[in-house]
Amino acid sequence: MLSACSTLTETPNGKANPELATKIATAHDLEQPPAVAPSHSSFTTDSLYSLMLAELAAGRQQYDITLSNYIEEANNTGDLGVITRAARLSQYFRKYDQTLEMSKLWLEQKPNDIEANAIIASAYIEKREPIQALTYAEKILAIISSTQSPQTNGDIDANKSAAITETIANFSRSSGSLTKLTLIERYLDLIKRYPNYPAIKVGLSILYESQPDTAAAYKVIEQALAQDSNYLPAIMQEIQLLQASKQNEKAIKKIKVLLIDQPDNNRLRLLYARMLTQTDINAAYDEFSLLAEQSPQHLDIQFSKALISLELKKIDEAKLILENLLRKNYRHNTVNFYLGSIAELENDDKQALHYYFAVNSGEDYVPAHSRAARIMAKQGNINQAQAHFKQLREKSPDRRPELYAAEAEVLQQLEQTTLAISVLSQAISEFPDNTNLRYNRSSLYEQTNQLDLMENDLRHALSVEPESASTLNALGYFLTSRTRRHQEAYILINKAISLKPNDPAILDSMGWVLFNLGRNEEAIDYLRKAFELFPDPEVAAHLGEALWVNGKKQEAQNIWNNNLRDNPNDSRIIDTMKRLRAVPSS
Repeated sequence: MLSACSTLTETPNGKANPELATKIATAHDLEQPPAVAPSHSSFTTDSLYSLMLAELAAGRQQYDITLSNYIEEANNTGDLGVITRAARLSQYFRKYDQTLEMSKLWLEQKPNDIEANAIIASAYIEKREPIQALTYAEKILAIISSTQSPQTNGDIDANKSAAITETIANFSRSSGSLTKLTLIERYLDLIKRYPNYPAIKVGLSILYESQPDTAAAYKVIEQALAQDSNYLPAIMQEIQLLQASKQNEKAIKKIKVLLIDQPDNNRLRLLYARMLTQTDINAAYDEFSLLAEQSPQHLDIQFSKALISLELKKIDEAKLILENLLRKNYRHNTVNFYLGSIAELENDDKQALHYYFAVNSGEDYVPAHSRAARIMAKQGNINQAQAHFKQLREKSPDRRPELYAAEAEVLQQLEQTTLAISVLSQAISEFPDNTNLRYNRSSLYEQTNQLDLMENDLRHALSVEPESASTLNALGYFLTSRTRRHQEAYILINKAISLKPNDPAILDSMGWVLFNLGRNEEAIDYLRKAFELFPDPEVAAHLGEALWVNGKKQEAQNIWNNNLRDNPNDSRIIDTMKRLRAVPSS
């Protein structure tokens, strides 16, 4: 699945977009509708009538009636056939509380039923409750291990069941540190109890990777592959670890070899296509086109192709795919958001507003309505745009801080900086400890040279979140670039870099504060690393200046000139060169 971004990327045609890969997830099989309910001759007339209505409603796609009737009759009759049908229906329609209720009724009658335990585990996974999910995955392994001997073919089923642990780990990537540590302890215990299943080791590797502890993740995946060198999930996890450690060439080479042996393996091909989005967007487009042709019913893949088409400015193709997905009611909010974005690109504000207003929930809600308000404001209706944000805040009180920030951003884009500050000040009066609002207002204070107020906001944010690397860096960089308090800045940036040692923005700040402290050789080391990770004009300006002052003028000139080819009007490089009396090459 793909998560919407707040802006359409402006990647030039044919260039790889590193962010795109994060939006394209590994495909999952489309669900199949649950089996038809069995007949029940011993039921009361009322129960039979209710179940008959449920099936008729299913034929008419009135699924809320179908599900409601089956759940009611499952509770009324206690019949195992009705209970299992209700559990499967609940799972199919993603009603996870009802899924848990019905599946637990199922277990009351058949406590060792593997399917019931698996459905419960899946429901807890979807509810982002991985520890509870793992409890039921453990039950499945215990059931299978107690009923099958190592000499039987039961290990095949057991490893399939153990694969639930991979899914739990994948869904736990964004869980809190304490949850992941708890899961790691339990996975280590599972491996001791069930050493023959590489699936559990793959799950543990995923958890280590998300910590991140790449060394531990590699060690565990090597154990899984030593156990079964052909176990595909282990191979795919190894490839993803190579990719995460920036060994893309090695990862791609490995997956190409696998595809020679398994050309029809869509899961492998999808992983390959995702990897190509970081290195070769045109090749990624070719792979997703092949996947879309092979699996036209797989809507996730169709959506992935639409996003890549947008990256390559194949607007008509992307639009056609998205319109088809909208007709199929696929990810209604996200698809409307992207169609609105396309309408904006086509300067069709009326159609863009239509699509943006259709986004009514989810992660695309604020970006879509922010864009709608921006269109209103660009048309000269700033009051209407602000009224729209006010209405949104009344409708969604839990998202008030986010909507205040979005309103200020729209006003800032229209160069209404004073008005944007006023909006953020109103928001901060309601949410004085919201660090995002403080951070945003501090940026506007800097733009308007209200530096004392800027510093006050950043220091307040730090008092709320003293371990925030981004706030430590922002305050440190402000102090070293706008004041002469370089030693104070160094202390803040040094703490930030201890929290995020590979963040290019923090590396750049460290290089710049060291340069301002006269520690040029150290400064150049940090600035080179920042530039390798993120060669943007500001880092180029800093690295070039440090090199120039250190006598490496030709290297500095090359860095500036190369960067100016892609950013010919960037004032940061041009101003630096003018100040140092360096002449741009023609």
